[in-house]
Amino acid sequence: MKKIAALVVVVAIVALAAVVLTSGEGSTQGGLAVGVDADPDGNAATALGAIDQCVSVAKDDTFSVDVFVTDVTDLLAWEAYFSFDGSIVNVTDLDVELFQAANANSDVFNASESLPSSGGLYRLGAIDFESPDSGSGVLARLTLEAVGAGISPAILITLDANNDGRPDLGTRLKDPQETPLGDSNGDEIFDGTVFNAQIAVDRDCPPDTPSPSPGPGEASPTAPSGETPGPAGTGTGTPPATSISSPTTQATSTTRPATPSPTSTATPFSEDGGTNWNSPAFVAAYVAAAAVATLAVGGLALLGARRRSGG
Repeated sequence: MKKIAALVVVVAIVALAAVVLTSGEGSTQGGLAVGVDADPDGNAATALGAIDQCVSVAKDDTFSVDVFVTDVTDLLAWEAYFSFDGSIVNVTDLDVELFQAANANSDVFNASESLPSSGGLYRLGAIDFESPDSGSGVLARLTLEAVGAGISPAILITLDANNDGRPDLGTRLKDPQETPLGDSNGDEIFDGTVFNAQIAVDRDCPPDTPSPSPGPGEASPTAPSGETPGPAGTGTGTPPATSISSPTTQATSTTRPATPSPTSTATPFSEDGGTNWNSPAFVAAYVAAAAVATLAVGGLALLGARRRSGG
């Protein structure tokens, strides 16, 4: 009987240990994701600190936000479309030689649009001609200038610009074989989790915490009352207050000194200072830009692959 009792105890301990280990693995939030960190403090080229969903700044401030990736494997080329309210913030500079430039033999080419940008949508991207990169880190650090009071989205957008049911613009990640990473439906656009942010100018960050934006084809979150929803399939929300990959910590919002001003809420993607998504000129220009960018990134990726293979 004593032997049987001892065996039961051992089996119970082993079972309990298995439950604890399984629970620990399940609570680790990882996986391939991209997003915007509203405050780069604590981030390094290949390591992420706290992912901030919002930052509060004063008008005329110059500050930075990070476009990041987590748990990627063999990334060679990428592009993304950063959407913002041009009446509140402008993009003035960027640095893409961070995550992809971390290897000693890296040769990073900046495939982004020229700057400054105030139109509400900015295409950025890069390719490493020499070596693919794996892990988590900062793809690009954008320098922004606060030009008006309000709350601007700071999101990586996926957009069906011509309303044909297929996204024309969006985040693309490719490996040396030009295989799209994180694409589940064959359109080459990243379908995974996208963490978005907000920038509050001359006011505090909003208290609400919407969910991350869904991938293409999923339901978009409902816009807050009084705001115009973003383009279909993107969402204008910000990430939940959770860490998303090691060694990140719990997400927080960061407040910087701001000059008090009368309360007013800027409407993301509005026609008065923001992006007019229904403009024929916008559709034509950015569908063309998407096609050119896709060909450029694909061609560069192929060239990089051939260089490494000695072809």
